Amino acid sequence: MAIKFIPFFYTLIFATILVAVVPKAEIRRLSIYGIIFGAIFDVVLVSIANITGSFRYINYEPFGLIGIHFLAPISWAIFFIIYFYFLPNKRSYIYLYTISGVFYSMMFCQMITKLGVLKLSHGIIDSIIPFVLWFPLATWGYLKLLKR
Repeated sequence: MAIKFIPFFYTLIFATILVAVVPKAEIRRLSIYGIIFGAIFDVVLVSIANITGSFRYINYEPFGLIGIHFLAPISWAIFFIIYFYFLPNKRSYIYLYTISGVFYSMMFCQMITKLGVLKLSHGIIDSIIPFVLWFPLATWGYLKLLKR
């Protein structure tokens, strides 16, 4: 299998999980949050990484533009819909859940790096810093938007 098709598989897996576990009404409700905190954050993060040289997508051939893989923002939007759907209500659990999300994302980042989809300039540091900032900010933003 060509490396360029790996993102199609993990996007398909996330989409399958989304449809299997999240009710349609909740998918509709959470989609805007997934787009904001998943897709848009990913595009901003990858753009900053491309400018600073921290990390970049490789082997995406015709499936990207300006260093951004076409499926990555879609995958992150789907992931964050699932993430927000299962977000607990109790504060201490929210902290634990957010930390778990950071660790899962770091492991996923390392996996796609080893599969040849992503290149990290500074090794594991490049898979820690973005998620340590991203997840608490996304969780806080989502909770603030819900309270209105």
